[in-house]
Amino acid sequence: MVTTEQTVYCNTRGDAAFRFLGIPTLMRATAETTNGAFGLMEHWEMPVGFASPYHTHHREDESFYVLEGEIAFVCGGKWLRAGAGAFVHGPREIPHGFKVTGDSPARMLLICSPGGFEQFVLEQTTPIAEPPSAPDMARLMTLAAKHGIDIHGPLPGAPEGLGTEGKPSEDLKGLNHRWIEAFNERDWDTERAVRAANFRAYLAGAKDPLDNAAWSGFMAAFTAGFPDSRISIEACISEGDIVVSHWTLTGTHRGEFQGMPATGLPVKFTGIEFNRVAGGKIVEHRSIFDNLALLRQIGAIPG
Repeated sequence: MVTTEQTVYCNTRGDAAFRFLGIPTLMRATAETTNGAFGLMEHWEMPVGFASPYHTHHREDESFYVLEGEIAFVCGGKWLRAGAGAFVHGPREIPHGFKVTGDSPARMLLICSPGGFEQFVLEQTTPIAEPPSAPDMARLMTLAAKHGIDIHGPLPGAPEGLGTEGKPSEDLKGLNHRWIEAFNERDWDTERAVRAANFRAYLAGAKDPLDNAAWSGFMAAFTAGFPDSRISIEACISEGDIVVSHWTLTGTHRGEFQGMPATGLPVKFTGIEFNRVAGGKIVEHRSIFDNLALLRQIGAIPG
């Protein structure tokens, strides 16, 4: 029995980026670094309208994880739309492809298992500093045949209304869970990435809506007052472009909050939030929660 020594492999943006089919790309892992298990790459700025060829893999399965934006996928002739947080699997021997839709660029991870497809990519890269250009189709077709990929041509026509119909409910739920989990982990980069540029938050008791900057300030002030606060989702439903969650927040009053010095008292209250999604991001947040219960529990008002 022959064993291969395994090592930890770390990839950062310090590695050389390149363009693949004109798209800025970074190779995160290859068959050489995963003992043949998979190859992983990141497309971090795909413009609206960019589309892959319609193609079939014979040697590997291809999967996609949407980080930002909105992408329409077609697999076996069936179209579906995916926003941030969606995972799409394209099995080998089934033709598939994708197109960036919505109103903003998309960012996506692409994984092929087992590894090997990344060599097809690396054999036709162009420098990242060069402007995007149309691929050399003759070379593309030759390399595709070499790597067990059939290129069928442009994507089949999408059904009418694909660009305007509601997102699948699981996509909106995944986006909402991702946002709340980012709060729980204090992952403010991810939390901000889920919000659209024109984000507005309407909070119970607040006179005016909060924009992105005001919302970030509110989050910072709240977590300073309740540094161990955590949100648990009790129920989550979605319809059209709206996702609704019923949640419970628990924590401890360990810092000043709304002028009230820390008391060390535990808090627990519930709330309901409505989030409207467009282009794979939250554009409108409306939250109704038991603020009186919170203030009573820290002694700010009589019980």
